[in-house]
Amino acid sequence: LDKEVLPYKPVKNLGVGASASVEMVEDIISGSVYARKVFRNVTTRNLEEVKKGYQNEVQIIQRLASHRHIIRVFATYTAGRELGLILQPGADSGDLAAFLAECRDLNHSKTALGFPRFWTLYSLFGCLVDGLSFIHQHTIRHKDIKPQNILIHMGSAIYTDFGLSYDSTLVGNSTTSGNPQGFTRKYCSPEAADWGKRNSKSDVFSLGCVFLEIFLVLCHPIS
Repeated sequence: LDKEVLPYKPVKNLGVGASASVEMVEDIISGSVYARKVFRNVTTRNLEEVKKGYQNEVQIIQRLASHRHIIRVFATYTAGRELGLILQPGADSGDLAAFLAECRDLNHSKTALGFPRFWTLYSLFGCLVDGLSFIHQHTIRHKDIKPQNILIHMGSAIYTDFGLSYDSTLVGNSTTSGNPQGFTRKYCSPEAADWGKRNSKSDVFSLGCVFLEIFLVLCHPIS
């Protein structure tokens, strides 16, 4: 596929990780807005490994697509060595990390514009618990839950970035050990950081860290 024929116009960068970059794009035909995830640093040596991770992420998202708090795959493409995912929705309020930063700024400025955002934060607890419960019911471990991997769209939370996720359907349990192949230390459980035995409870620990950040913002409401 020639990348130039894709009907997507870049709108803004959303983030860059170790293995992929994400940007908001607009469909020039329909006007719809999506997130485009492009896998980076693809070489002849690691091409098959990247393809395997790419396919794993697509399959996992498709399995979870029926839930309102999970990102959905709209399209996929391969252009040379570039592997791309077109995801929806294109979050109208960015990720939770940016959303929390905006709430802190509005709190410091004492402006009433922050009130709707704070009500959104209150609603996220239920959204995120419901979404993670669904993920685990489908024998998936996310493995990298953090504010940057949670989108805010129309006042609701959406889990995204299943690039490190583990599907334990064939083995019967979610427990693994050894090298976790990537994690975010600030949010990972102690057993994951120590390369010990870990399971779906590690996701719960990570979500607890996210909840703590939300709670700290809510502890300082606009006065």
